Amino acid sequence: MGPGATRATASAAVEAVLASIQLATAEADDKLHIAHFGTFQRLQRPARKGYDINTATLRSIPARQVLTFSAAKQILR
Repeated sequence: MGPGATRATASAAVEAVLASIQLATAEADDKLHIAHFGTFQRLQRPARKGYDINTATLRSIPARQVLTFSAAKQILR
């Protein structure tokens, strides 16, 4: 992307990168490491109980998969 890039072009590029990361980490055990940037990993969160503040009751929260990111040491400096 050059100096004439628009916000829409940049947004489309970021969306394409994020979609690629999600596809690369489709397996629960897969990690995607980008040198000097960080690591993306998909983790399985177990089912649990949660408190619903609107109804003041306990409710069950289903198990789900989440995508996590750990920044490289170079970024944290």
